[in-house]
Amino acid sequence: MNILLTFWCALLITSIPLSHSATILSIPLYNRAMLKYDTFKPHARFHYYPNTKVISDIYSADDAYAMFLWVGTPVQIVFVMIDTGSPITWFQCDPCSNCYPMQRPPFNTRASTSFKELGCYSDTCLIPMMRGIFGNCTGWTCRYNMQYEYDYANMSQSRSFGMMVTETLNFEHSNIQVKDFIMGCGDSYEGPFRTQFSGVFGLGRGPLSVQSQLHAKAFSFCVVSLGSEKPSSLEFYDTQPPKTNQNGNTNGSIMVPLSENNRYPYYYFVQFVGISINGFMLDIQSRVWGYGLNYDGGIVIDMGTVLTYLPGEAYSVFRSEILKTNGNLTKKSGFEELEFCYKEDPTNVYPTIEFFFQNGDIAGLNFVSFKLDNNQLLLQVEEGTVCLSFAEGKDSALTVIGSNNLQGTLLTYDLVNEILVFTYNKC
Repeated sequence: MNILLTFWCALLITSIPLSHSATILSIPLYNRAMLKYDTFKPHARFHYYPNTKVISDIYSADDAYAMFLWVGTPVQIVFVMIDTGSPITWFQCDPCSNCYPMQRPPFNTRASTSFKELGCYSDTCLIPMMRGIFGNCTGWTCRYNMQYEYDYANMSQSRSFGMMVTETLNFEHSNIQVKDFIMGCGDSYEGPFRTQFSGVFGLGRGPLSVQSQLHAKAFSFCVVSLGSEKPSSLEFYDTQPPKTNQNGNTNGSIMVPLSENNRYPYYYFVQFVGISINGFMLDIQSRVWGYGLNYDGGIVIDMGTVLTYLPGEAYSVFRSEILKTNGNLTKKSGFEELEFCYKEDPTNVYPTIEFFFQNGDIAGLNFVSFKLDNNQLLLQVEEGTVCLSFAEGKDSALTVIGSNNLQGTLLTYDLVNEILVFTYNKC
């Protein structure tokens, strides 16, 4: 399940030593002009304690990141996938007319005394920003239609359909109870979904995202290695993270602006400059990264997909340069979408790949970089075979940075200062 992204594992930002030895990328979030929901106030209520945190373990599962939620009265447990591009949280509920097969039973709405349906003319169903998901409601119940790109190589889609409801939500490791939390109750679907997950935990932009309903000032998670048995944590904070020191290099804190995109209103877009291989910047037009008058794309982070997908024009240049630099490696046949695969050997010297971003620190450099280590660069597809975790995407306007490139990276969203902090090797 892709592009809702979104993204994925957290450590409390106040515990990070903000010294020059810490590798931190800071990214401002420019999303206020797009949201346009100032008059709407989500009515989720939670028992609030000064400086408390909402904390829950998250796990690497089925090439994604997921968590358990305690929902309803009495509590039922669901297992949901984290998605930084989804504007709502939803999971499959019973009664269900056409639920996709799951390893766990759906949420039993009839067994919960705190379950309430939302009507067509509720404030929630009339939010202008959510019109693309709720549509023109004509019946009694407010219904959602969530679309997901699950295959960037072929632009295949999945959809979840259901009704909007409110429920009581509890988080693992927290003394916080969220009442009247607004979410979706899925009752039908189209396309493939992963049977391990009951639904999606929505960390995208918008008034119904989890962070918006919790009125959180920040949240964070850490992208543990895929397949790791060690959980990390997703944390929401009610205090503002401390300011970081910027020094314009990857050994300190670097700020990189995000941009808005009306075509994808719920995603976080990174102001991306380009890619270098072995120190040489690839000759790719800036419009490919979403710049120019006809801006309709850009770069997103998606924790629901493993690979990084480049538009065809960018991938063609990337491919040509890799072919010039991998002569010392024993090549093996490609694996599905992955073209560059090699025999695994501890003596191998792989290409050095760096991502370059705009620097949002006025006093700093124009550009800042994020260099991939071998664990982030390579994906083991079978015993003795590794591949570069890059593939060609079919969307000519969209570049997707997948979770493999971000393994070992702490992501902290400072929602007060509109800054996204990337801290390398902090899992």
